[in-house]
Parts: sequence; structure tokens; C-alpha cells
Amino acid sequence: MLDNKGRLFGKVSLVDLFAVAVIAAVVAVVYFNVGAAGRPVLGAEQYVLITFFHPAMEDFTADAAEQAAERGSPVIDDANEIFLGNVIEVLRGESVIILPDVHGVEVASTMEGRSSVHITARVSGRLSDGAIVLGGNVYAVGSEVIIWAGPAKSMLYISEVRAEDNHV
Repeated sequence: MLDNKGRLFGKVSLVDLFAVAVIAAVVAVVYFNVGAAGRPVLGAEQYVLITFFHPAMEDFTADAAEQAAERGSPVIDDANEIFLGNVIEVLRGESVIILPDVHGVEVASTMEGRSSVHITARVSGRLSDGAIVLGGNVYAVGSEVIIWAGPAKSMLYISEVRAEDNHV
């Protein structure tokens, strides 16, 4: 089987055969961890609700967002120019600002002229593990995004991504 030069059947070196086996193992590990197995499995196309949150939006910007909801204006990711749905609801509450007090302890307070705002948009897409992939970008809870909601432009956090329960 082995000749005097260490070749298997006089053709293949054992060192070469070992090197090919190591390369094949590395390729397999990379493929299964980063390749096809690492890609999200997307569900069927469906209506998805994305809720954006800002803890202390200026009132005039929140007013513009409410007007966008009345018109069903589009929500656009400012950085990537990706359509994130149409505004279907804007909920306002008291602003929430976390600042240190005189003793350095962080406390929550409100700020005059600001409101906490939840903007919900409806878009058709495919969910994957509580996130939605739109235009090649993943939008998930906790993501920070600068959006246009009608004439209102603001930096918000995504607080919820979920399938719409009942669509019309």
C-alpha cells in the first residue's frame, strides 16, 4: 500500500491526504455555524406590526407623528431608505427621563414639553425569531433606528415586532 516515499498506492502522500481532511473539516464547521445553518429561517409572508419607542420625544415631533397616524403615512428607515410600514397608531404618555440626583442616584422624572411615544407601523414581511428582515436588514427588539413617520423624523428603539393577530 505505501511505497518508500510514503505515498498511498504510489500516488497520494499521507501528509496531503491529512491536509485535505483538515481543510474539509474546517469548511464543514464554518458552513454549519455561519453558512446555511446560521441563516434565519423565515416564515411565510404576513402582516407584521413594528412598534417604535421614544421615552422623551419633543411634543411638536409627537404631534407630527400623530398626524402621520391619521393619514397612514409611511415609516421609512432614514439611514437605509427602507419602507418599514404605514403608521397605524401613535400612543403618547408622560416622558421618562433617567438622571442622577444630587447624591448620584439615578431617578426617573418627567420633562416639560416632551412625551413618551409608541409608534406602531404595519408592514408585510417574514418574521424570524421575533425580528423582521426588510430590504436585507434585520429589525429586532432593541434595535435603534432613525425613522421618518410622515413629517416627523426621530431616533427610536424598536420595542416590539410581532405578527398581526387579525388583519383586514
